[in-house]
Amino acid sequence: MKRLMRRRAGFAWIMACILMFTIFTTACSNNSGGKGTTSTPAPTTVATTDTKESEPPVEEEKHDPVTLKLVTWHVGNNQELFDMFHKKYPWITIEPVIPDVAQEVKVAAMQAAGDPADLTWINDLSAFTKDDMLEDLTPYIAKDPTIQSANIVDGILEAYKTKDKTYALPFTSIFEFIVVNKDLLKKHGMEMPGNDWTYDDFLEMARKATDPAASEYGLSFDSMMVSQFKWILPVANGNAANLMFLNEDFTQSVAHTPGVLADLKWLQELTTKWHVRPSGEEGIKLGWETANNFLTGKVLFTLGADWVLPGYQKDATFEWDILPLPKGKVKQATVSMLGAIGIPSASKHKEEAFKWISFLYEVEAQKWMARNGSNTFIIDPELDKAIDEAPVWQGKNVEAVKMSRTMCCLLLGTPELDFYQVNVDNVLTGLLENGGDINSIVPSVEAFNKKTLETRKLLGW
Repeated sequence: MKRLMRRRAGFAWIMACILMFTIFTTACSNNSGGKGTTSTPAPTTVATTDTKESEPPVEEEKHDPVTLKLVTWHVGNNQELFDMFHKKYPWITIEPVIPDVAQEVKVAAMQAAGDPADLTWINDLSAFTKDDMLEDLTPYIAKDPTIQSANIVDGILEAYKTKDKTYALPFTSIFEFIVVNKDLLKKHGMEMPGNDWTYDDFLEMARKATDPAASEYGLSFDSMMVSQFKWILPVANGNAANLMFLNEDFTQSVAHTPGVLADLKWLQELTTKWHVRPSGEEGIKLGWETANNFLTGKVLFTLGADWVLPGYQKDATFEWDILPLPKGKVKQATVSMLGAIGIPSASKHKEEAFKWISFLYEVEAQKWMARNGSNTFIIDPELDKAIDEAPVWQGKNVEAVKMSRTMCCLLLGTPELDFYQVNVDNVLTGLLENGGDINSIVPSVEAFNKKTLETRKLLGW
């Protein structure tokens, strides 16, 4: 799977990318023992004090072997995680199932064949819920000691809750950050700003680093910078409650409101007025691929996530670091991309399947996430230490990593995303790259709002 999306790939790319980077594991051991005594009773006295030697061996609880079928897109380093889970629960084995069709189609086919899946990664929640294909996880969550005792970041447990039912839980959270070319900073007489930097700082620094004659620009032409960066500013400025210009309850887009339109105009002028980012046509002339032109060394800022880190560590010929997304008029916001996992309602091993989900919320599993550069969605001193010690962050701005855990916002979906992708998001991408009337998206936004409400009603949401 490619590590970065092609331009205008929209939400299909986003979810595919997310699913490249599953991050969860743990290892546990159990200790047993009892009170003992060092006194030796007289030969004629029957010992009444328990000793370790007198205790009968504790027999391990017997379990019938269980194989959990997990519908996924790839295995990768997940096999290590499956093995570690198996070490904790020796009677449970995870068998990945990689379909060549949409996961909801594969889950339905397995059910029809009498061999139901036990776990599934989820792209489009509505595709599952419309046919009642997922188990309600609410009662499992309520009685799970790991989840109930964890200090979980706000919004994680509610991310896939519909009315009074929870059909899925996040198994990964991948945060986005600004990557900085420190060599270009030095060349143009600048230093790394503080983590509370603003969008005004961002623009000023990008302007100083822009030198078209040297093919150097403040902002990258990378696809993420064009497509996802635009979701963040309206939230930071208080003009949208959620990413993708969605309102508080994710039922409507506010992309057609004056505040968001003004934010989009500001973003467009990064190209059309300030020229700190090349236009689409200029990027082609430069020979820059939309996959990753940051590695050319000609760009000051780009938008990054955990999957870019190995490539930057391996291939960057310049010094780089990270910053949190800048502060807007109201708050600092970023994109935290969630991967969802659920239990098909036809599973024959629901209790065992939830053990896997619970396993992902243990501190040791979260440490694994930290070591691999992804976000952790549990707050714990051990995780702070894990971030400090993670090889991927050595010499980097680790405080930006830590503060990202509680920064808004979680990237969640809403029905009719295909319509949104084609008629709103892709259109905006073109307008931001090449100019044009931002207000032209208003009719499409209104049409999307009507369609998503109609679809929600059909789904019973």
